[in-house]
Amino acid sequence: MNKDDVIRHLTRHVLDKKQAKMSVDKVFEIIKHGLKRDGKVVISNFGSFQLKTARPVTRHNPKTGEKVQVPAKQKVRFKPSENLLKK
Repeated sequence: MNKDDVIRHLTRHVLDKKQAKMSVDKVFEIIKHGLKRDGKVVISNFGSFQLKTARPVTRHNPKTGEKVQVPAKQKVRFKPSENLLKK
């Protein structure tokens, strides 16, 4: 399921397509803002999103065999709640 599928399902039940798209976009914007501000967003009975820092690693370039240093980067981790997993 992707963002368009969520919008389409939402329009079947509550809103027209324009309002559904604005609602879904706003939810994603709120999650993104919460991650930037606090590093974690918890949605009860759904799960939590948390920023994690991946440490820097050394990789090999397959063409040249040269070692390449990949810098640390931010990743988002989603952990589903137990209630979500039961359903």
